[in-house]
Amino acid sequence: MTNGASDGKKDVICCCSGTTVAQIKRYVDRGIDDLERISQASGACSGCGGCEADILELLAEYKSRTEAATR
Repeated sequence: MTNGASDGKKDVICCCSGTTVAQIKRYVDRGIDDLERISQASGACSGCGGCEADILELLAEYKSRTEAATR
């Protein structure tokens, strides 16, 4: 996945669709925050499926950070 020093703009999380970490974060910010809907919107997880665990981890981390920031 990504390291803490990266902003995610060019970090490809799904090689099959070219979906980046930054794209996933934008989807979450717009309310598209589950794997099925992200897959439909981006094409991620629709090829080999190798990115599914990384995307789920990213979703959990990003949502928890976003929720903590709004408290």
